[in-house]
Amino acid sequence: MIRVLVVEDEPLAVRRLRRLLKSERDVKVVAACGDVPAARREIEGVAPDLLLLDVQLPGSDGLALLDSLPAVRRPAVIFVTAYERYAVPAFDHQAVDYLLNPIDPERFRLAIDRARRHLERRDAAPPAAPLSRLLVRERGRAFFVRVADVDWFEAQGNYVRVHAGRAHHRLRTSIGALEPQLDPRHFRRINRSQIVALDRVRELQPWFHGDGVVLLTSGARLRLSRRYRDQMYGD
Repeated sequence: MIRVLVVEDEPLAVRRLRRLLKSERDVKVVAACGDVPAARREIEGVAPDLLLLDVQLPGSDGLALLDSLPAVRRPAVIFVTAYERYAVPAFDHQAVDYLLNPIDPERFRLAIDRARRHLERRDAAPPAAPLSRLLVRERGRAFFVRVADVDWFEAQGNYVRVHAGRAHHRLRTSIGALEPQLDPRHFRRINRSQIVALDRVRELQPWFHGDGVVLLTSGARLRLSRRYRDQMYGD
């Protein structure tokens, strides 16, 4: 049984999604909520397999919700929204599908089927070992960089910049695709574009509006977004 959490602040939209899901015999709606704090509590409490997630929510957004969850514990996600412009960041957050309102029932069934196959593959696959080294290609060369030598990662367009001591390298990947491959015991996301090695963090300082500053042993000063604060201080 696929356990679904609906995260949508419009009651009519929630009822519509519930009706569409009734035809899926292996799907059960375990809860529905209308804002990010409530969704976070439900995810912790009921551990859904799949989120049907709106982008724009009161006081925050669906992308911020995903940002606040450790990558290894995120449910599969289908975004359901009236806005096309969030599709690229949604898929960068590893969305299974992206549906626009008003929802076509056949298109909805296709999205649920994609989520079903995604969950089957995820459950069947043995747990992958965290990355221990990175293959870097630069100036016609290919070489490996040990993940243990990395201080922090930074998103730069279609690349990720790797900061390892005085060396800097570029990987052809996205920060969203890289994060699940890193060991969460040693690396944490601190904002939408940066991941730090925990043993390189020298100090955490408060800043404005709930944000913070992360000081690294290398001397780098990075911003800790309030959206990632709980993840940074969590176990």
